[in-house]
Amino acid sequence: MPPSDTLPRPQAERSAVMRRRLLDATVAALHELGYRRTTTREVQQRAGVSRGALLHHFGSRSELIVAAMEHLAEQRVGEVGRLAASPPPTSSGRRQWAIEVLWSTFDGPLFTASLELWLAARTDDELLAALAPRERALGRVIREVARDLFGPKLSAAENFDENLEIMLDAMRGAAARGVLRTAATDRRLLASWCGLMSGESS
Repeated sequence: MPPSDTLPRPQAERSAVMRRRLLDATVAALHELGYRRTTTREVQQRAGVSRGALLHHFGSRSELIVAAMEHLAEQRVGEVGRLAASPPPTSSGRRQWAIEVLWSTFDGPLFTASLELWLAARTDDELLAALAPRERALGRVIREVARDLFGPKLSAAENFDENLEIMLDAMRGAAARGVLRTAATDRRLLASWCGLMSGESS
């Protein structure tokens, strides 16, 4: 009997691997090239598959992009979970640690790919209808994780939920202006957010 690693994989498994390959290529293209240049041909070439293989899984660009949004949302939720799984520091440094973990979820290629879709959805009703519920679900996950990150004492503070929303909006805006940011800007933002979440002015 041949070793298990040389046995042919079931069709369902091969199909899942191919689908993941195509979706990973789509997310990478969104990050590197933007929405308009993420064509089915570009994805096909990045994934190293035939035209027929791509069309077998996704019949159109719209279908591919919608599936990529779902894939992207799952990746971002997984990233948030992994970051939040690390043990928090002592209580004296927990606020800054929590903010740095949240900020890291906006400062990376997964957020950049998401931003490309948000911008495109402004003038694409079909894309907006597919994107909105996924982003709302992701937002709920991030808020739930945020309360765990800050811990019961900090999250019980007055105006915590309101200040958290302000900070998350500020993080989205700062991440969107990535090309204009510097290390000094990031340090200033971090200090400002720490002040906000402590109820102090920066």
